[in-house]
Amino acid sequence: MEAMITREIVDAYMHIGDDDTEWWMIATANPDGSHHVYALPACTFENLAAEYGFDADDIDHLLKVAMLQLHIPHLLPKENAAKDPAAAKGLVHQGKPVTLGNAATTAQAREAHLERIAWVEQNAVRVVDPVPGRKRTSPAGNALAADTVEVEPHERLRALKQTYKPDPRRIERTRRHLAAKLRRDM
Repeated sequence: MEAMITREIVDAYMHIGDDDTEWWMIATANPDGSHHVYALPACTFENLAAEYGFDADDIDHLLKVAMLQLHIPHLLPKENAAKDPAAAKGLVHQGKPVTLGNAATTAQAREAHLERIAWVEQNAVRVVDPVPGRKRTSPAGNALAADTVEVEPHERLRALKQTYKPDPRRIERTRRHLAAKLRRDM
């Protein structure tokens, strides 16, 4: 396993894909100065609310989970499943770590997911908010740009978060769809 790393958010902006999909681009800086960009489809936040019963209005929590869940080791290799932090806490179903797909309840799936998120944040990657007032250089307009511009990451992240407007009807449709697929209440 690699050493624990702390990444600071250095920019945040919306990118519209060629298919008109909205993407939240969260640029972070590693301690060595290299960058890592989290490209998150905007629908991720509503999906997390539907899947795990998270508060759809808590964009701070949803964003944190969306970024950190990308660092959860895949559970299919037996060596990963054997070291799963949720399973270590007894969150097991039919001999396998509890996941969204095999959990008995949404609460159980949420508990297992949050155990894994906590493990990531303690052992693999921590993402910290930008320092208010500190300016940073960032790619001009998108993550692939060669030019850079000076930005105030704290304000850019705040402005991006303000664009998030959860749609309760869409979340409920997703819940109903998941309930039918998983054959349990969501």
